[in-house]
Amino acid sequence: MLDLLYSWCRRNSWKAVFGLILPCITSMSLLAQPQDSWTLEQSIRRAVEIAPEIRGSQAAVSARQGALQQAGAWPNPQIELRADDKIGKDDGTGGTGFTQLAFSQPLPLSGRLGHQQAVAGAELDAAHADLLYRQIQLETQVAQRFHGLQLAEERLHLAEQRLQLADDLQDIGHRRSQAGELSKLESLRLDLIRESAQQIFDKAEGSYNEALSRFRAYLGLSAEVVSKLAPLKAFEPMPDLQQLQDGLSRHSALLAARHRLEAAQSGVDLARAGRLPDPSLRLFRERDFLNGRHQDVTGIGVGITVPLWDRNSGRIDESRALVIQSQSELQALERDLNSRLQQSYLHLNHLVQQGKHYRTRVFEPAQKVFDLTRKAYASGEVEILSLIDANNTYFDTRERYLELLQEAWLEAAELRLAAGLTLVTTKLDTDHE
Repeated sequence: MLDLLYSWCRRNSWKAVFGLILPCITSMSLLAQPQDSWTLEQSIRRAVEIAPEIRGSQAAVSARQGALQQAGAWPNPQIELRADDKIGKDDGTGGTGFTQLAFSQPLPLSGRLGHQQAVAGAELDAAHADLLYRQIQLETQVAQRFHGLQLAEERLHLAEQRLQLADDLQDIGHRRSQAGELSKLESLRLDLIRESAQQIFDKAEGSYNEALSRFRAYLGLSAEVVSKLAPLKAFEPMPDLQQLQDGLSRHSALLAARHRLEAAQSGVDLARAGRLPDPSLRLFRERDFLNGRHQDVTGIGVGITVPLWDRNSGRIDESRALVIQSQSELQALERDLNSRLQQSYLHLNHLVQQGKHYRTRVFEPAQKVFDLTRKAYASGEVEILSLIDANNTYFDTRERYLELLQEAWLEAAELRLAAGLTLVTTKLDTDHE
């Protein structure tokens, strides 16, 4: 649609061009949402599907599930079969034969299995929380690339509009120069404006292609998938800081740290239970030569290791130190997350307010100045230098406004990371529930 309009402008007088081209540019809303555009939510879901970091965290969960299953398993029994020549010597027949069959079963009566399951269960919960936190971290990384590509695309569109306007101004200048209405110096200035716009466009095109290539490679997307992005728009509404702080206790990173603390505390109980080794029950059947005939003997015995030299005191001290370490890490994480949350919230609020102020006090006035200057130039009230200056000011302020929008969205991603909030619901969230 815009290309057809530009073609129509070329075929008409310079007054018609100036009367229509600026409204075409300024009427394009920065907040419009195109159809069938690739969104941040789609990017996040794609990243969760293919990211090796997610697969690694999922494997860690599976490993902890296996550890929990193993933690409750009883120790395996032992079967002994002995053969010797004792009977052969006693009865004078000679030879070797089986003389004993024994069955031994360790009995975990110290409560060790329960403590092992408590440790493994807490570590499994920590792995689940780590997986969710890894998703939020991945969302932040995807958002950085997505919003960077958004800005590159918006800059490319802006450079296209700048170049198109420069082309139209140059065409008008050539016609007015041939008619004797424009000096050679003014015509050269228009040529310089056109070449400058071309350089800006070439740079924007190169930056966009590089950002698009990095984005597609990160998500493993083909060239046909990401053809158009959702445009940058103003971030709103601002979340409630008190609600974010109230929900901070449910932050997946904090949950993981708490579960690791629980595992460390259960580890102390496990180390204490290890001071007394498990007893072993032994059932046996022996064959012997007694009173001139072969006889079988059946018996039962209980064996226990005497904790004379090793009372597991070193392991207990180690486990207690791990509890202190886990407590310290949890306290430091709570402090850091709360600080990051407040700082990110304040920064985001500042960017949002700055964006609103910039739009109303700088961008929109620059747009009006450009419109008035265009009309004044059409009536011969101002020279071309004023039009050039108004043109550059308009495009520069519009680009700066786009940068403010991008900075706000980037900070919003950091705020979600600090608050432990996920932007989309994936299978990872439902599996954890």
